[in-house]
Amino acid sequence: MLKAAIPLSLPSIEDINAILQEEDIIENAMLEHQDIYNITSNELEIKQCLLKNITFIHCRLEKIYLSNCIFENCDLSNTDFSRSSLKRVSFINCKLTGTNFENSYFENVYFKDCNFTNAFLDYASITKSEFTNTNLTSSSISNVLLKEIDLKECDLKLCNFAHTNLNKIDLSTCIIDGITVYANDIKGVLLTEVQALDFLKILGIVIK
Repeated sequence: MLKAAIPLSLPSIEDINAILQEEDIIENAMLEHQDIYNITSNELEIKQCLLKNITFIHCRLEKIYLSNCIFENCDLSNTDFSRSSLKRVSFINCKLTGTNFENSYFENVYFKDCNFTNAFLDYASITKSEFTNTNLTSSSISNVLLKEIDLKECDLKLCNFAHTNLNKIDLSTCIIDGITVYANDIKGVLLTEVQALDFLKILGIVIK
């Protein structure tokens, strides 16, 4: 996986809301300690930026394009990012509760220490990406294309993985209690012995 890498020094944007009223492209900039509010756009591009302690409030950003960006300690909860494209983006200690990424494309995207509960990732394509110590409890991850994905010490309780092929996906360090899967979804998945027994229960198989 190729993680986001940005210059050590970037010019700072003092009032991002004013700029977003006029511009659809933000690049080579640092944004810190601001709220982005009531922004609706399906053309916004954010490239090679560092966003720290940014809160998105009542935003609808469908088809957003994020490239080579780092989000640190940001709150993106309940923001609509459906049909978006994310390439080489890192989310560190971010809150993404209820965030909508349906029908989005992820490539080289890194989530670490994030709260990603009750999120929507249905029909997304996720490749060469990593989720580490991230809480995805009760998220919907159905009909998702997964390729070269690492899930490390994630909480996947009550996640819906229906019609998502988990072949070669290693869930052995994750919590998987109560997840939704179908028999065709789990062929080739990597589990611990205890997890394998739980999967049998999920599929309605009784061991005597």
